[in-house]
Amino acid sequence: MDVCGSRLKLLLKRLTRCFDARVRGSIVTRTTLAILMPAMILGLTFASFVSMSVERGEQQRAQIRLQQLLLTVERTAQIACYLNDARLADEIAHGLISNRAVSGVTITSGTLTLSHIDNSSIHRQDGPSVLISRPINSPFDPHEVVGNISLRVDHGEIRAEAASYSRASTLAMCLEVVLVAATVAIAVYVFSTRPIKAVSNELHRIRSDPGARLNVPARNRLDEIGTLVTDVNDLIASREEVLAAERQLRMEREVGERKLRLIFEKSESGLFVLDNCGILESWNPAFVRLLHLAPTQLPRSGATCLQQLLPRHAADLGRLIRQCMSTGQPYDVDLELRTPGSTHPAWIGVALNPIGPTTLQGVVNDITQRKQDELSARELANLATQDTLTGLLNRRGLDMSLGCAFSRQAAPEIALLQIDLDYFKAVNDAHGHQCGDQVLRHVARILERNARRGDPIARPGGDEFVVVLLGLSERSKAGQIASTMIAEIQQPIQLGDHTVQIGASIGIAFVLPEGDSPEALQLRADAAMYNAKRAGRGQVCLIQTPAQSAADVAA
Repeated sequence: MDVCGSRLKLLLKRLTRCFDARVRGSIVTRTTLAILMPAMILGLTFASFVSMSVERGEQQRAQIRLQQLLLTVERTAQIACYLNDARLADEIAHGLISNRAVSGVTITSGTLTLSHIDNSSIHRQDGPSVLISRPINSPFDPHEVVGNISLRVDHGEIRAEAASYSRASTLAMCLEVVLVAATVAIAVYVFSTRPIKAVSNELHRIRSDPGARLNVPARNRLDEIGTLVTDVNDLIASREEVLAAERQLRMEREVGERKLRLIFEKSESGLFVLDNCGILESWNPAFVRLLHLAPTQLPRSGATCLQQLLPRHAADLGRLIRQCMSTGQPYDVDLELRTPGSTHPAWIGVALNPIGPTTLQGVVNDITQRKQDELSARELANLATQDTLTGLLNRRGLDMSLGCAFSRQAAPEIALLQIDLDYFKAVNDAHGHQCGDQVLRHVARILERNARRGDPIARPGGDEFVVVLLGLSERSKAGQIASTMIAEIQQPIQLGDHTVQIGASIGIAFVLPEGDSPEALQLRADAAMYNAKRAGRGQVCLIQTPAQSAADVAA
């Protein structure tokens, strides 16, 4: 049983494959079946309907013919019944019995049977018999009945004749339907399915044949199939152009990728990509080199955070990443690197640029030389504007500070304190220049403690000092600051194993509201300082007007 079941399954699989190959895989077969099968079904349906209609009609016509047959022999039957002529009645009966549908004839005259013929034994017995009886009137008096004629009708014979006629009609109709369907199928095959099948076969051929095109069937150059083949050829041509362009673009992209990879690998700048959490995704060798990473510190893609590689600057880098992701703009920061065994720090510039919703591209550059150049430039600038002994501004630095203040505002609020040390020359002569330098540095620290943050303090030369109080217009406040400075300067100064004492005279000048200049301001402050010295030293003198200043200078 198992063997029979396996063979049956194998047979069913083969039949299914054959059906798929012959029917589902062939448009010709499917189209022909789609035409013939509905045509056959409709033909058989209409043939059955026509057969039944024809059979019923034939039976009705047979009944009518029998009635007409009785009408035909009625006149002769009247004479036979009127004369009681049995011979004539027999002739009538034999004439009627010759009809295949009549199985018996009886002619009577009154109670006398003139003729009786029964052929039921030689007729079909597959249906009921029907008796048709008709009275016979006198030939001379239509109202006088002289006899009766009866016909026994064999309905089986009638049905057989009707069925025979019906079969002939049905056969003719079926033949007509088959011929029409076959003609339609042939026409569809010749004008539609065969060209389509030929086009399909050619399409299979050109799959592996670049540059090939479909041949337009000669009969279909002007119809839809010809248009379809032309459009397919156009599509094939456009596809080849697109494929050629794609291959060219792919080659160009590969070349570009190789160039970018070469630039990425050989670039002197450190290049890297990280996500919005600071996790490194890729980097080039220069990145590792510029960060001075040891072999044990090498990052791992998707696991190492940029802040872990630069722990001293983790806060700055985290803030930089958040700024880039929140604003979508590039940002950069300069970071100092301290490497073990190196006496000088290294500097790197880290720039981040968003390249996606969660991705950042970074660049690292060595800016050590630039930072050193900036430091050298700053040192040179400090040397040009700074007093090397006290660290305060020199004459040039003072002029630049005042010039900057006047450039921002025509009449800025400034109180300029001109300070001259009292008895400094005696200390310098008695104890030497080194002690004098210590005294000058001591005074410089006193001025820095009493001046406000951001106020310029200068030593233009010798034992002269200048303090510029920015944003100050109150004369009492300026006088209070000057008095505090004098009080601290007058305190004894310990120099090694001996003590010295000096004093200070301070002149104060304010910027005039109607307009002023740095030179005029310094001139009035200098005059005020000389007035303070003439007043007995250790004094504070305030210049009130330009006229007073000019008079004091002349005196």
